[in-house]
Amino acid sequence: MKRGTSEGVLNDSDKNDSYLNDRFTSKARVNLNDLLKKKTEERKIDKKTNLLIFSGASAVAAVVFVILSL
Repeated sequence: MKRGTSEGVLNDSDKNDSYLNDRFTSKARVNLNDLLKKKTEERKIDKKTNLLIFSGASAVAAVVFVILSL
């Protein structure tokens, strides 16, 4: 048997309502500058990732070439 009060307990519908209210009423407009900033940041991250992939592939190719040449 559970003892105590349930004053601070939220049920699922209360949680969903507050989540929806926070999500849809916080910003009415999209800021274009924010979108452009995010896009440039994503490009920087993509460039770094592509460089790492290319470097890794080049290193593997160099190792394979060295092994085959021996």
